[in-house]
Amino acid sequence: MEYRIEEYKPKEVPDDFWEGYFEFIETNHRYHNPNDPLPNREAIIQRQKADIPNFHVKRWIAYTSEDKVVGWGGFGAPTEDSPEYEENKHLCQLNIAVLPDYHRKGIGTALLKVCVQKAQSLNRTVIETGTDHDSGRAFLKKHGAEFTIEAAENRLELEDVDWDLMQSWVDEGPKRAEDVTIESFYDCPEEILDEYCEMYTEALNMQPLGDSEHRANIDGKFRRQIEKRFRDTGNTYYTLISREKDGRISGMTEILYDPREGHRIVQELTGVRPEFRGRGLGKWLKGKMILHIKDTYPDVQRIITGNAEANAPMLSINERMGFKKYKGAEGYKFQTEDLAKRLELNK
Repeated sequence: MEYRIEEYKPKEVPDDFWEGYFEFIETNHRYHNPNDPLPNREAIIQRQKADIPNFHVKRWIAYTSEDKVVGWGGFGAPTEDSPEYEENKHLCQLNIAVLPDYHRKGIGTALLKVCVQKAQSLNRTVIETGTDHDSGRAFLKKHGAEFTIEAAENRLELEDVDWDLMQSWVDEGPKRAEDVTIESFYDCPEEILDEYCEMYTEALNMQPLGDSEHRANIDGKFRRQIEKRFRDTGNTYYTLISREKDGRISGMTEILYDPREGHRIVQELTGVRPEFRGRGLGKWLKGKMILHIKDTYPDVQRIITGNAEANAPMLSINERMGFKKYKGAEGYKFQTEDLAKRLELNK
């Protein structure tokens, strides 16, 4: 079949671009998540147009000869001013999606080629990606991707929560961890910004990473940019931390909420520093957060989170809360030049 690949820049496309893009997004969404409400169109545009700090970003669309959007490709890589650049300057990320009726027609491979060419132009030697469906797994296997880590999307329906159990975790917290206090914020207070970013980076890198090569490094400037991006995209970004008697930050948990998709809330990172474990801080933080969700967001029906399957401590807490596996996912990586040879890009 005939198709063409075009780069697009969300801030520059004409208004009539979005109708075809929404049709693509919504068709794919119905196929992969048939029981979920459609994503909010205004939110999609805001997320697409918002700047992603310290990141090279490229996006491409695959069109048929009738101008129907049937595929999408996205590329990202840290820029030299990113605090993560030194650890990840050899890395980039890609995402590819093709409508189910257009699989196995060369569209995904064409999108893959433009992503690889961009990786080559930036001297990125490793490309990381992931998938949560069988067609994606087959595509990655076909092109020689290396498996890096097994993960899953887990969901908690609030109607299934044992609220007495959650309250008991909160009540037990100060008994098991004396002199510890729980504090909350939307934007991180300036006086703890550096310490919090250090702890946050540690928590990100404590997660099981398998053979993924990405390593986090969040500093105060980057944190402020992240906070601004969430504000610009209409999201509420809320964090709880635990503070020890001497003031040190020992644990944290955070959520992300978009009122335009108010049936759901996303549970983001949770972490407790190793030297402070064994006192129920993780349960205290998670219990207090879910009670906050219940009191603050009455329309929320479910909490969505992602976990590495090797992250036994967090999975244990989540299972006791009532989280259930919704779908499996895996991470993969390519060696850029090996993939370029497979795709015959070096000729």
